[in-house]
Amino acid sequence: MFLHRLVLTAALAGPLAVGAPGAHGAASVAAVIDGVEVEQVVALGAGVPLRFAVYGTPHAAVSLRIEGGWHVLALRESDPGVYEGTYVIDPRDAIVAASRVTATLQHDGRLATAALEEPLLLAAAPLPWADAARAQAEPAPAQSPPAIATLPAPAPLGHPVPADATRVPVSAPVPPVRTVAPPAVVVARAPQRVSCDDCAFVESVRLVEPVPGGPIGAVAGAIAGAVLGKELGEAHHRRMLALLGALGGAFAGHEVGKQATQRPAQYDVVVRTGDGRSHTLRLGQAPAFSPGDTVRLGALRNQAL
Repeated sequence: MFLHRLVLTAALAGPLAVGAPGAHGAASVAAVIDGVEVEQVVALGAGVPLRFAVYGTPHAAVSLRIEGGWHVLALRESDPGVYEGTYVIDPRDAIVAASRVTATLQHDGRLATAALEEPLLLAAAPLPWADAARAQAEPAPAQSPPAIATLPAPAPLGHPVPADATRVPVSAPVPPVRTVAPPAVVVARAPQRVSCDDCAFVESVRLVEPVPGGPIGAVAGAIAGAVLGKELGEAHHRRMLALLGALGGAFAGHEVGKQATQRPAQYDVVVRTGDGRSHTLRLGQAPAFSPGDTVRLGALRNQAL
């Protein structure tokens, strides 16, 4: 801290060394203070030492006064023209960073004063990461909602429509809604075999024949036709119409009975799962698989009657 003390000491002692031996008592040396320095501290408080250095005329009495301090500090001359001393802050002191420090030098009845030109505290240097930490701690600025485009008011009749009024904001296209297709029944075609938790092997597909109308419907229709023909025959050509009515009624009754009793075709499907169990399901339409194919049992049950 006191790097220039040797240079200053040599400069102050030079004139004295080259002076005539007999002229020391006759010539008087001026009282001069060339500078005041302090070892800056981090904080000020009771018990904190403040180390000062004063540079001036050699072989003088130097004291130092701190604004807010209770006593005056007397400095000792460590080298010719260099005076040092330490002031320990007392609990009764009211010393702050901006307290004025004044040094007084007395030599041969002459006085010189000088003030400290730097603060007692070290300058608080910002940490390199302080700005980044502060930026993360600060909340992000609130974003205003997007402005909603509004259509301009219609122009009065007889006035031209401004060009901007015809521009209608186009909304973003809506993505199509994806529908999830039901799981496929067929997993693999024969002769390929696939193994899974829900797989089943198709053993057989059998068509269930619809039940025909049979003779009962024909007989019932014949009887009804005969009765109807007989009633008509009594009104005109009794015997001929009775015979024709019986034959026509038999044919009509057979068709009516057939339509009344016939059911749509159905299919019985026998499948076998991996655990060896056999399952029979009836479908209301022709299946899309054949014996030997591998199907999903759960999807097949959804199609069963």
